[in-house]
Amino acid sequence: MTRAVSAPVLLEGWVDDVPDVTVGALCLQADGAEAGGACVVRNPGEAEIAAGRGASLLIHDASIRVPGPAAVAVPGLERRLSELASRFYHCPSEELKIAAVAGRSGRVSAVHYIAQSWQRVEGEAALVGRHGCGPFRAASPLDPSRLDPAMLQRTLAGCVEAGIGMAALEMLPGFLERGWADDLAIDVAVFTSAAQAHGPDHGDQPAADEEAAARRLFTDCRPQFAVVNHDEAEGKTLSRLAAAGTQVLTFGTNGATELQGAVLNMDSSGMTLRIASPWGGGEVRTGLLGRRNLSTLLAAAGALALMGMNWNRVMHQVEIMSAAPGRMNCIAGDPGQPAAVLDSALTPPALEDVLLALRAHLHGRLHCVLTGTDDPEMRRVAESLSDRVYPVLGGDRREVIREALAGSGHGDILLITGDWGDGHGGSGEASVLDLLEEAA
Repeated sequence: MTRAVSAPVLLEGWVDDVPDVTVGALCLQADGAEAGGACVVRNPGEAEIAAGRGASLLIHDASIRVPGPAAVAVPGLERRLSELASRFYHCPSEELKIAAVAGRSGRVSAVHYIAQSWQRVEGEAALVGRHGCGPFRAASPLDPSRLDPAMLQRTLAGCVEAGIGMAALEMLPGFLERGWADDLAIDVAVFTSAAQAHGPDHGDQPAADEEAAARRLFTDCRPQFAVVNHDEAEGKTLSRLAAAGTQVLTFGTNGATELQGAVLNMDSSGMTLRIASPWGGGEVRTGLLGRRNLSTLLAAAGALALMGMNWNRVMHQVEIMSAAPGRMNCIAGDPGQPAAVLDSALTPPALEDVLLALRAHLHGRLHCVLTGTDDPEMRRVAESLSDRVYPVLGGDRREVIREALAGSGHGDILLITGDWGDGHGGSGEASVLDLLEEAA
């Protein structure tokens, strides 16, 4: 992707005396500066690094001094980084439908549900989150520590150039609290849940900081629509605080909400749900596991409907929704076989959450293949909540899974933890499917 933006246009209204140069790149970190590009620097040391990499324009805050003819001081630069990046990439979010998802838990899955559904029904979709950045079918791994407004706007500009029509964004708290999303044209903002989560959704961010960051999404970012979980007090607060002109859709499983859902039945192959909405309702069967997924599905369904997807198609997407990578991905075998579930639970609390969720679906026995850990606490949790544990330490995981399948039957659930690699260059899902076919 090539860009050519004049420095006076890029910094228009902020600085009067700007070098008459044209820059072909924008970077907000000195170690990523490009030759002939603009780079934001925060001290003379960073300026030296960026200049050494060939940057032709060094942008710094007016509160510090950076010598040299290529250096330009911008007052209040940090609060202008979002707009700076949007200017350089010509406001790509205005050319896309944008769904931005915040919440202490559930946001990874909600982003995945929205993007995969749009991809199947409406056309090419993209996502930005912990499971990838870019087109849905070819998202690149994302290092959250490298995500900044320039990277985000560059990704969105690439989506526009590729003819992609929608992007689902995981709104990380650090990104929101710095105001880095303030210049996105957001169609729908989604709040999933403020509840404690033990997966990788929230990292070590304190709950109060997560809530404050989420509030920025619904106020400062001024989305056109908001989809808010009213099962939680924070969701009700967000509904009250939403910016003037934002149309709020409430969802939940309790009380009076516009979009409501209930779990009618749970078994080892999924859940039967009842959903009611302003557009219609009915019962659907989903292969997703875990009662908590109902709330996340409602969040995604509301976002899809408000972005223009026909409600009957939304309901069908709920029915065929696939789990996000590493999130209780259920692989059903032939009749008489157990349901195999892949999940990347890596800590004792995360493993406990998964096992408790699966026990609610159980009509038989729960087996656990515990992969790649010698943590005694992980073993204790697995043994306390499973009928049988199969540890894998340095051996052939396929052989252990084969043994676990041989000891399982109809109505049983076999949880396989750890990463998705099968040790043979393939995905864990494909490997388990092969083993299910072999055992049939």
